[in-house]
Amino acid sequence: MPEQEYTEEQLEVIQHVFYGKLDRLPSLASKIVRIFTSSTFTDTSMERNSLMQHTYPKLKEYCREKHGLEFQVVDMRWGVRDEATDDHKTTELCMQEIDNCQRVSVGPNFVVFLGQKYGYRPLPTKIEEEEFRLVTSVSSKEDARLLNQWYKLDSNNIPSLFCLQPVSSIFTNFTNRAHPRLMEEDQSSWWETMGKLNRAVRVAALELYKQGKFTAQDNHRYNWSVTEQEVVRGILNAKDRLEHTIAFFRHIENINVDLLRHSMKFIDIASKKVDMEAQHMLSDLRDVRVPAVLPESSIIRYTVEWSDDDGLNKTVHADYLKDFIETFYRRIIEMIDDGVRKQNTFPSNRVFTEILQQLHVVNNFSQDFQGRTDILERVRNYIQGPSKQPLVLWGEGGCGKSSMLAKIATDSTSWFPSRHCTPIRIVRFLGTTPDSSSIGPLLRSICQQLCYLYQISENTIPTELSQLINYFKRLLEKTPSDKPLSIFLDSLDQISSSDGAHSMSWFPPTLPIHVKLVVSTLPGISNILNTLRNIIDSPENFVQIKPLGEDLGKIVLKAWLARQHRTITDIQWELVHERLTECNTPLYVKLVFDEIKLWRSYTKTQEKDLAKTVSTSINKLLGRIENQHGHILVEHALSYITASRSGLSEAELEDLISLDETVLNDVYQYHLPPIRRIPPLLWTRIRNDVPNYLVEREAEGVSVVSWYHRQFAEVSHERYLANPDERRQYHSQMADYFLGIWAGCPKPFQFTDNQKRMFNLSSTDGEADRKVPAQPLIFTTNKGAAANVNSSAVRYNLRKLSELPFQLILSERIEDLYHHVLFNYEFIHAKLSCMPLNSSIYDYESTFEFNHEKEVKLMSDALRLSSSVLAADPNNLTCQIIGRLLPFYVTCRKISSFIDQCETIGLQHMALVPAFNTLASPGGPLVYSLEAHQFAVYGLEVVSAGQHLLTVSNKFIVFDLSSGDIVRIIDPKIEGIMTYLAVAPDQRYCVTTTISNQYIICNLLTGEYILRDYQTPGNGNKNQSKPIPGQQPTDPLLGAAVSNTHFALWTSQMYQVYTNKGELLTTQPTRYQIIQIELLPGPEVEIICRSEEIKADQEVARDRMTIDYCFVANLDHSKDTNDNSEPRCLTGGHKNIHSALILTRDKRRMYTCCEINDNNVEVYVNKPHPVNYKTERIWAFDHQLFENKDRIFAFILSNDENYLMAVTFKGFKIFSFRSYLWKTCALPAGVRNIISGTKRLTYTAAFSHNNRYCIACVKSTVYVFAIEWGELVASFESHFGRILVLKGLLSGSGGNNYVITTGMDKTTKVWNLENAQEKDISITQLDKAIEVMHISTDTQIILAQTRTQLCLFDMKTGFIKGQLVASPHGSIYQCTTMCTNGLFAAAAESGNFVIWDIEERRSTFVTKIKNIFQLLLHTAETMILVVSFEQITAANPAQINNTNSNNASLGQIIRAVTYAIPDGDMVYERSYTIKRMLQPKKAICTAEDTYLIFIEEKKNNDVLSLHDPITGEHMHNVKLTYSGYKDITSMVTIPKQPYLIGLIDADKGVVINVRDKKVHLIIPKWSGQISSDGKYGLYAPTRGGLEIFEFRNGKVVRTLIGKVAEGVFDVITFFTPTNKHVIYYNKGKRTIRVFRTIDGQQIADMKCPAKVRQAMATQDGQALVVGYEDGAVQMFLIVDRTEPSSVDNLKTWRQYQRESRMESLQQEPNEKQSELDIL
Repeated sequence: MPEQEYTEEQLEVIQHVFYGKLDRLPSLASKIVRIFTSSTFTDTSMERNSLMQHTYPKLKEYCREKHGLEFQVVDMRWGVRDEATDDHKTTELCMQEIDNCQRVSVGPNFVVFLGQKYGYRPLPTKIEEEEFRLVTSVSSKEDARLLNQWYKLDSNNIPSLFCLQPVSSIFTNFTNRAHPRLMEEDQSSWWETMGKLNRAVRVAALELYKQGKFTAQDNHRYNWSVTEQEVVRGILNAKDRLEHTIAFFRHIENINVDLLRHSMKFIDIASKKVDMEAQHMLSDLRDVRVPAVLPESSIIRYTVEWSDDDGLNKTVHADYLKDFIETFYRRIIEMIDDGVRKQNTFPSNRVFTEILQQLHVVNNFSQDFQGRTDILERVRNYIQGPSKQPLVLWGEGGCGKSSMLAKIATDSTSWFPSRHCTPIRIVRFLGTTPDSSSIGPLLRSICQQLCYLYQISENTIPTELSQLINYFKRLLEKTPSDKPLSIFLDSLDQISSSDGAHSMSWFPPTLPIHVKLVVSTLPGISNILNTLRNIIDSPENFVQIKPLGEDLGKIVLKAWLARQHRTITDIQWELVHERLTECNTPLYVKLVFDEIKLWRSYTKTQEKDLAKTVSTSINKLLGRIENQHGHILVEHALSYITASRSGLSEAELEDLISLDETVLNDVYQYHLPPIRRIPPLLWTRIRNDVPNYLVEREAEGVSVVSWYHRQFAEVSHERYLANPDERRQYHSQMADYFLGIWAGCPKPFQFTDNQKRMFNLSSTDGEADRKVPAQPLIFTTNKGAAANVNSSAVRYNLRKLSELPFQLILSERIEDLYHHVLFNYEFIHAKLSCMPLNSSIYDYESTFEFNHEKEVKLMSDALRLSSSVLAADPNNLTCQIIGRLLPFYVTCRKISSFIDQCETIGLQHMALVPAFNTLASPGGPLVYSLEAHQFAVYGLEVVSAGQHLLTVSNKFIVFDLSSGDIVRIIDPKIEGIMTYLAVAPDQRYCVTTTISNQYIICNLLTGEYILRDYQTPGNGNKNQSKPIPGQQPTDPLLGAAVSNTHFALWTSQMYQVYTNKGELLTTQPTRYQIIQIELLPGPEVEIICRSEEIKADQEVARDRMTIDYCFVANLDHSKDTNDNSEPRCLTGGHKNIHSALILTRDKRRMYTCCEINDNNVEVYVNKPHPVNYKTERIWAFDHQLFENKDRIFAFILSNDENYLMAVTFKGFKIFSFRSYLWKTCALPAGVRNIISGTKRLTYTAAFSHNNRYCIACVKSTVYVFAIEWGELVASFESHFGRILVLKGLLSGSGGNNYVITTGMDKTTKVWNLENAQEKDISITQLDKAIEVMHISTDTQIILAQTRTQLCLFDMKTGFIKGQLVASPHGSIYQCTTMCTNGLFAAAAESGNFVIWDIEERRSTFVTKIKNIFQLLLHTAETMILVVSFEQITAANPAQINNTNSNNASLGQIIRAVTYAIPDGDMVYERSYTIKRMLQPKKAICTAEDTYLIFIEEKKNNDVLSLHDPITGEHMHNVKLTYSGYKDITSMVTIPKQPYLIGLIDADKGVVINVRDKKVHLIIPKWSGQISSDGKYGLYAPTRGGLEIFEFRNGKVVRTLIGKVAEGVFDVITFFTPTNKHVIYYNKGKRTIRVFRTIDGQQIADMKCPAKVRQAMATQDGQALVVGYEDGAVQMFLIVDRTEPSSVDNLKTWRQYQRESRMESLQQEPNEKQSELDIL
């Protein structure tokens, strides 16, 4: 919890919730404003329609944008159809809705409109048996007969009730729309009958009141109106009514009662007169009881005049209506704001909300639990017992795992002695909330809960997943004895599979003391249960949850019925009993209960009344609801919920149905609504009849309704969405809604011909505004905030971002999907800003099911390649996409559109636009370059069924192969690096050896490891010394072999076998060098050794070897086999071989070379020994595979063992066991396979998983051969060092044909062989880090220098135009320079000074000069100063006088020579000596080439020596004796000031006038950056911060970066030449930031792909050129969207590139045609 001031009461509640206590839980913070509006049917229709049309849409927008809340109005009087009165449930539903509004609404929840009409007074729907008998006893015979006809006794209720029967049960055509005339007759009959029933019960009630058998309240219950009942429930009996309720009273003066057609709408009329009884009850309610509980401020009163034109109308009463809706809006807004404010006073922290929501789920699930005491007892024993492993509950869907786990969690705290401890209960029902749906947020929320309880700062929780997993496990170890911890995780199968969650690598297999972990899962889903069985050794820790059983099912049903005050008859129980014998899962029992609780005692049960299975029960339930509420309405409503991605809010559902013409045409067959929307009551009735199966949960910050169990979703999908066309239509309508197509505009529809006649319409065409909300991507609280997307006021439309892609994909509206989502910059940027990057990639990949579009794949791969950058900062989207996809700008229309959006809309987020492709492009073979290791990667294995990569250097790092993300980092904190990796066949653990002669046993499931020093025999732990770092051990470990139970380590001539726990079993020396060992079951050792003495690097004609087998002696003599046991047989026998060998997995065949047949490849089979066949086997010659003359280094078998590869000097030979033919795969000319160092049987070569390709690595290059023809099809050169390991992916990762390589360059690269022959779009890079760059804007070239290269880059294309090389053997470059006109350059290379003519690429002057450290152009760049140094060495060694000084201490001679450009004529030369300075200082030339200035030593003082730049004549010296003088680190030219220079030291900058020899200005902490006009400087300390100051006085005028601690890192910062922008690079953050100087606004913050070595801007200030440590040179256009000139420059630049590319594309076919013509 973040630090915040809380009251003692709040702190107590927080503590209560964080401990996981289930009693006295506070309510969840609501996400909705839900208002029940109460009124009579007719008298406020004008006001309610105006609110519906004008006010509610504004309130909905306000709530969503200001507070992120849904807004919903429940108006039960609006648009009600006949079915609503058939079952008499309207009043009951009104009461339920009032309760719902009071339960969930923030702020207002009830508004009443009262006029002069008391309203409809309904019949009582249920009367207790005793009371009903009293009523009939005082009724007339006719009334009693009528009452007994319409009320029937239901003895299934406790107590028994008389229930009013549905109208259609007697008047059968009451809802028969197929026969309108009959329906009209029955409806008329019902209204007449209802009047008689009302009179009968009211007369009887009054009589009973007179007799004293009824109280006044009893009598009133038979007379009161629906409106009064609502007011009593919503105001009079409500809590905190002042904060949640408001009343509007309206009085109409001078009602003309004689106009009955109008007056009866506004006042109660009986027998054509005012109903005084009703008026009396209304007056009591309106004028007495409501004012008694509400203050006058909560009652808004209006008085209006009657109009004979409809009583009230919008024209006559326009002023009243305007004031009414404005007042309503204002008062509701005030109540909403106040409600939000009060809700926020209680902890709204995300962790608190998550815990609270989960605890409420526990209570909801556990309240229905019955029985299963045996399982509860078993879990209690686990909680109280000594087990240190988790407990797993598993069972099929619907068996009650969630309820079981909830009950266990509820009871668990009672299993601890409360007097001695305070148990902590952590519960997560996975998948029910965003923070419980994926592994990262889940672990983080658990860690936050524990940190609060253990008083540990939340800041210690890491964000990176692998570190988070380790942190979580370490946190469990801190559990104290007085706070035992129990963690309950339900439905592991519901957590997202992303980040390797289903591999269970995060799951702790062993638990610290005082910690228990209980989880549940389905069998068969993602293999989770089997993985858990591998992790948890104890079988007793797996508890199967089975169906309830017949008897327990009946007990549960009786208990649930009793809670509802219900029972059923014995005959009905017989049918239930019969069904329970066939199916008794908890879900089925729940479905049975929801059916039988509706049974009346007079209901005749039949076989069909109860379905036999869960699915048929669900179908029956849905069918019943359809029959009751209308098939069309129910089908469409439930279809929308089923078709949603994560559920729908009720407001969304109402909107969707209101846009559905099929539903509305059905609802409004016989009347025209004032606003064409669905009546809220209709959905309310449906939801009420699907009890607990539609549940509310949070999704994307909104309370949504969704199916509570997956089987409901499956049945609903099959029932409603099975037809592909209908399914697409639903998804399409939902897509339109989330696109906001119909927001604020009328949607057309068609009236039926019958409606046209009925309503006297002139046309069947109609249109109506449905009042649905707009769907912007971003909500802002005010218009100003919209301009700044980084404002905290921004709130993203999470619902649209989640649902729209899903709906467009499933509706197969591909073009709309491309336009609005996949190639829409604003959508992608918004989604990246508020959701995990994988969710965006999922949108792209989901489209492949319907349309495999190349451009979609390119975008998806580009995002994946950019994942690490975009996950941290989505504002880098422009740089990443353009940098990767610019090569496709001309050829791919949709990508071109996206790039155009990046360069227009995207400029608000990123003003640095790549001038050309700057990053690795997708579409080629490279999928990922994984760069997490700090050292070379010597070990690699594909684990978790192809899902993960395990890599080792000095750490174990596991990558997710599907995303490239790090899943886990295990840091054993070793000295040196791991050099060998062996993984057990079951992948539960691995063993590595290190360069320091240590070995590590690592549990791959838990991350636990054992690190030990390797002990050679004869040396104890105390005596054996560790090798000195950097020194080779005397007997180094060479490798490891691993089985599921044992592992072996070997040195050159000795091996040791251990158990997988690290217990040493045996140590065995060998005569000759060990090449390879494999551990077999037994354990048995298969060992391959040399058969001759030979040095590791000794060249021999062939490698002679032997293969042998032996059992490992069991050192535990108590377990030795007795004499009667069967002798064990070795797997194979001794065999002499040479060069190479490989065995099949079953050890039945061996492929090798034998001495007799030289290098021919032969097959040997494993056979029993002819004599000792029980204990020995031999390798017997079978046949020769093929003749071979070449020396073979290694054999490699394909995974299916259908192909054999032989590695030879010049390539590879591939033999097919199917065709018995072989192919030769020859390496390119000059490339050879070379085996050096210790002999190995393996080689960096492999087969692809489909045997289509053979892949091999030589040095840093990957070669791919097509096996069918043996030809080289591709080569990849992305590594910058020797490749160490190559692995082919055999399965997993979606069947991708991947191969993985690791190298000395510390990277792991994943290649897709399916793209092997795709054109590789490479990034131009030099071989070493960029050291110096120079730019010529005139000639559009960049001169880039590394240590070994001097290259010219074309600024228009980014390609290398050429190299400047003086020596054919290469050069080493010290420093370089170039004229700004780009015509000439100069370089100090390999002891020479060279002047270059750039255009002709030739040197114009070369002379020998050693130790050049500066080249300085001056005198309008017609001359160049070459400054070098020479060490002064002692002529006599005795002069050193045995001091510790080196030769440099004697001083250095500095030589400065000026040459003319370009001919190299020497103009002048001067030299001077320095002794005190450790390093010579660079000279400068002042503005306008006035002085050439050197720093020299004169009489132990530093002086400035001023010279004429043209003649070299010495002008004068300036002594540096000012106060506070320190050694000068550099000198700076002051622009436009020929007599001023800046002297920079460690603390300050000193501006000195060299002509007057006076200090002009001292600027503390200035490091030399100055604007080109000399007016401003930059202050950029290495510890962070950036400020602009006025140069004339040092006053800070603008702070660009506040003084926040970002660590101490080198920075590069400067003004652009035009002074419009400031560039800032921080080495620690590795980002380049661009600031606008005029206002200090940051306009770019770009993540760099590598460390920046140099950055500089072009002379026009419109581009930034960056040189990186990896040798890349990149150029970015600086495009400030407030400057039209820079935007125009970008357009011009891109247009030039487009035209150039189009021209090259047109030339390609012509060139190909010319080649064909020649042929």
